[in-house]
Amino acid sequence: MSGKINVTINGAEVTAEENQTILQYLSDSSVEVPSVCYHPSLGPIETCDTCIVEVNGEMVRSCSTFLKNGDIIDTVAPGVKKAQTMAMDKILFNHELYCTVCDYNNGMCEVHNTVKEMKINHQSIPFDQKPYKKDESNPFYRYDPDQCILCGRCVEACQDVQVTETLRIDWERERPRVIWDNDVPINESSCVSCGHCSTVCPCNAMMEKGMEGEAGFLTGIAKDTLRPMIDITKNVETGYGSILLFLIWKLPCVNQESRRPRRSAHTAEWAAVLMCGRRAAKS
Repeated sequence: MSGKINVTINGAEVTAEENQTILQYLSDSSVEVPSVCYHPSLGPIETCDTCIVEVNGEMVRSCSTFLKNGDIIDTVAPGVKKAQTMAMDKILFNHELYCTVCDYNNGMCEVHNTVKEMKINHQSIPFDQKPYKKDESNPFYRYDPDQCILCGRCVEACQDVQVTETLRIDWERERPRVIWDNDVPINESSCVSCGHCSTVCPCNAMMEKGMEGEAGFLTGIAKDTLRPMIDITKNVETGYGSILLFLIWKLPCVNQESRRPRRSAHTAEWAAVLMCGRRAAKS
């Protein structure tokens, strides 16, 4: 039977249940710590390092470090915040932020939400496109290597939950990516299309095809139109804090049902949404 322990968190003494990790305790408290690779159904994966905190003067991952009686935990020290930001920068090196026109712009993207909560406005390691194409070969879901942050959630779900052992990350490549079996297209692999990988993906890398174009205003745009729109957005906006991190479906000046543009998206409509986003940013 679990007992009680006493710990200090950011200078405040609290009582906690033993046999739980720091992140598990903090998730039920008012103290917020970012975490991207951790998923409650999968347990600690320890790849993202965004959940780093200081315990008794030492930097540790809160997702896998268990509370001990007398622990002194600091989640707000400058060194902790710097370590968390550096970890998020490494993630964003693998993920191109174009939230405004992303199919996962529905409030559920954990990369988007974490960047916003951490108030990261600039990226010290710029995104670098990967030399791989999307794998659209499966009828139910697709994989976009350019959006994959290599968190390992999909691999954990496939290897240890579903136990089909189809997915793994090829870390030996110059630019690592998730591969199916011995690096074959999804539809030629041993994948049984259970969907668990896309369910636990924290962003738009592994996505059910039924979600494409359904997130809201300005999603599901043709590729030859989408790419220029992404580039325009990045040139106009100076950081992540404005339109790139807005959930378009939440903007008060947008009525999705009556004002959703055609998939081809006219330039005037795009300009209107840019202005709408800026007004919301200033309010």
